[in-house]
Amino acid sequence: MSLLDVSELEAGYETGQVLFGVDLSVDENEVVSLLGRNGAGKTTTMHALVGADVPRVFGGSMTFNGEDLRAHRNYQISDLGLSLVPEGRRCFRDLTVKENLRLAANHASDPLPVEEVLDQFPELDDMRDRPSKNMSGGEQQMLAIARSLVTNPKLMLLDEPCEGLAPYIVRRIESIIQEINEKQDVSVLLVEQNVAVAVAVAERHYILDEGEIVEEVSTAQLREDDELRQEYLGV
Repeated sequence: MSLLDVSELEAGYETGQVLFGVDLSVDENEVVSLLGRNGAGKTTTMHALVGADVPRVFGGSMTFNGEDLRAHRNYQISDLGLSLVPEGRRCFRDLTVKENLRLAANHASDPLPVEEVLDQFPELDDMRDRPSKNMSGGEQQMLAIARSLVTNPKLMLLDEPCEGLAPYIVRRIESIIQEINEKQDVSVLLVEQNVAVAVAVAERHYILDEGEIVEEVSTAQLREDDELRQEYLGV
């Protein structure tokens, strides 16, 4: 059994259905990407998994580590070991780096020590007493990932972590994802517009188009198939 199994997921909002039978899986210690054009349903998929922003789930199943996600509220899902790093970071602007991490730890059932996490993010350790509103976008993204890591997840959902970041920061985010996966055995489901990032860190790739998975490909296939990338990703 995979760590995460999603089968025939149908979901959307009051305004209408967005997902039409999504199937995907993530194994233990695996990095998988979910790719697609804007509006394909990538963020809705992430929100449905963790019960965020109240997407309506019309049908299908979502199983995480043997637990039926549809039977749990969002705070219970976090306690199962599933953590979302949302698009836009959503750090608490007036709280310092350390306060953001402590707040996440206080709401987790089995958190990692804040100091242990800071040791893995030397950039953040150097600004532990700085409010997040005084940090750059890249620094805030590192804080959002560190805040998720404090909750001691088995699977981290990363929604557009490299959006709007300078190339050198993108490389650092790539290395952070790899370190979390390889050194702490955290699986990752990555939503990313930057295909180069997905190719650099993920082993398998699902392509979502108009609310449906249209392709599941390896990294080699994604690199080599120009027609597929142009048709579904516009690159």
